[in-house]
Amino acid sequence: MESKTRVGGSGFTTMLYQNRRLAYLQVMQDTPPTPVATAQAVQPIDEPVPLEIVTAMAVGVGTLRCTFYELWNEPVLSGLPGREGTYNLLDVLRRQVTLGQITMQKVIKSPSGIMRARVFHNVVITDIDEGENINIGTMTLPKTLTYQYCYTTPV
Repeated sequence: MESKTRVGGSGFTTMLYQNRRLAYLQVMQDTPPTPVATAQAVQPIDEPVPLEIVTAMAVGVGTLRCTFYELWNEPVLSGLPGREGTYNLLDVLRRQVTLGQITMQKVIKSPSGIMRARVFHNVVITDIDEGENINIGTMTLPKTLTYQYCYTTPV
């Protein structure tokens, strides 16, 4: 019997960057956009309860943090379309200005093959953590890229 709950790993979730699978992706953390201001209760001094609650009618950016396994022959950056030949954050920031609007997709597939997806629009890389801490027991070297996006749409 197929599980009713979503399983995140084991090939059931895939991230795409410009329709290309992000290979060797270890962790993906999505922090969706939040309101640009905190909701505020409107309560005059002569009222025992608020008359209404005012909410922001806009949201800020969302953030994706993707951690990859580093490969022997190339830095993580080189695996992204349009980022070939970039070797550090400054190279990436300069290059992405020329790439136009970037999209990413999170594709979710159930064991029976039912699929759904979410598209992240106007994606930019905002940070790269290439730091290392190596000791005798180090097995893999994770590298984290931080992306920000303007909004998402379901597919």
